[in-house]
Amino acid sequence: MLELYGKGVSSGIAIGKLSFYSNSSDDVPKYSVSDTSAELKRYKNAVKKAKLHLQELYDEACKRVSKNESVIFQTHMMILEDSKFVGTVENLILSKHLNAEFAVYDTALKIAEIFRSMDDDYLQQRYSDIMDAANTVLDILRPNDHSVRKGSHPVIIAASELLPSETISLNQNNLLGFVTTRGSRNSHTAILARTLGLPLITQVKSSLSRFDGMEAIIDGQSGRIVINPDHNTLAHYMAKQRHYEKQLNILKSQLGLPAVTKDGKRIKLSARIENIDGLETAKNSDAEGVGLFRTDYLFIKRKSPPSEEEQFSVYKTILRAFYDSPAVILLASLSSEKSVGYLDIPKETNPAMGYRGIRILLENKELFMTQLRALFRASVFGKLSILLPMVNNTEEIDYVKRTIEEVKMELKSKGQEYSNDVKLGVLINTPAAAIISDEICRVADFVTIGTNSLTMYTLAMDRENQKLEYFFEPYHKAVLRLIKLICKNAHDNGKTVSVAGELASDTHATRTFLALGVDQLCVLPSKLLDVKAEVRNTDTTEKNGLLINI
Repeated sequence: MLELYGKGVSSGIAIGKLSFYSNSSDDVPKYSVSDTSAELKRYKNAVKKAKLHLQELYDEACKRVSKNESVIFQTHMMILEDSKFVGTVENLILSKHLNAEFAVYDTALKIAEIFRSMDDDYLQQRYSDIMDAANTVLDILRPNDHSVRKGSHPVIIAASELLPSETISLNQNNLLGFVTTRGSRNSHTAILARTLGLPLITQVKSSLSRFDGMEAIIDGQSGRIVINPDHNTLAHYMAKQRHYEKQLNILKSQLGLPAVTKDGKRIKLSARIENIDGLETAKNSDAEGVGLFRTDYLFIKRKSPPSEEEQFSVYKTILRAFYDSPAVILLASLSSEKSVGYLDIPKETNPAMGYRGIRILLENKELFMTQLRALFRASVFGKLSILLPMVNNTEEIDYVKRTIEEVKMELKSKGQEYSNDVKLGVLINTPAAAIISDEICRVADFVTIGTNSLTMYTLAMDRENQKLEYFFEPYHKAVLRLIKLICKNAHDNGKTVSVAGELASDTHATRTFLALGVDQLCVLPSKLLDVKAEVRNTDTTEKNGLLINI
């Protein structure tokens, strides 16, 4: 018996034989061609067939997952049509006399490596998109019999890396799970695996091809892989698998049911999303809109700020995905802790207490107005709510409102449409904002509590400091009192309160939040059904031990 470990990115347990999958780009030949015209024609014919195949994959994905998740294959078609990509391949064939396979592979690899070298995890995933598009062409130029696709017995797929087109092409009836040496939680393949409900372990630091055909167990939660398990280990995981499937069925039974407590209180459960890759998981888990979408990733680790068009495209995607439900988008919450080289943000001894959030936006008006323009242009595609970070007084809200009016006038002068029904909310994450929440609620449409920051500032403890981990108490009486005060002030002013910190996804905190008067929980997509089950099992009239004597 041999144990390996990787990173579990899609939960579940699979027991069965490993089947190694060889990618088209694993071994691409390089040679010179004399008839470059014929080789160019061969390349163009392959691209034409590849685009037809990608359309078939898109149609297949729409049936098996959803249109939002399937759009990746349309992106692959656009990559193959990109002028830089096409021009480079054609130049290698005509000028360098290289064979079409290597020209496609070399071009894709060089463009993809640019993205893989970036610090941003979301942008790194574009590497896979480019290589996947290229592999579709390589499959046609040099057909390779992937026996896994044709197998009749269920298997655990092992590979160096699985690309979206490969994942969706595999026979779903014969899939137990996936193990790869490369990949990440945010990759399209990881999202597809979670959508299909199959375990996936990535970043295994071992060659997997040598285990082809061996019996194996993979645990998608712990990232553990057992090769040739002994009898006791097999029995243990079979029991664990039965328990996991039982729990999963209980959670699935929550789909379509309202989030209503035993005593009839309706609680709204929305999704907290870090980037657009999380949209489909949220929709598949009954999210009632987007409760918090962070935009920071669009602004950090780059040489210049994101353009209005780039932001507009992202916001439009979010709003269209939940066009009939509210989507709360948090304005860029930047600070010296984050890599924002194009802004003059000085290094600070204590950045948590310094130049950050709304303070930066108000002093960088063009950056601020660009984000607002993109948001209001996108507002016609859904129900937009804008959330302000790090607000400590009502004067800041008034300034934002005046800036919004400037943006509206600018858009109107250009004949660009926008919605007049955009809500403006405040993220309450400091004790100061909590204490004057009555004043804030008079001028804001809603409030959202950021429990992580609120706890940190209230207890004067850096939550990243490992030495303070034992003392960092999210259920501290002072924090609970502030949350209770916020809820009272909001309700007195006819406004709603949502919680969007890590605790919102913690089922141990659900009953406490409901008893305090929270109206909405903004939850990680993977935890939505867990939290819904807890809501439906809660009676808010019962005594809550944590709330006694607060």
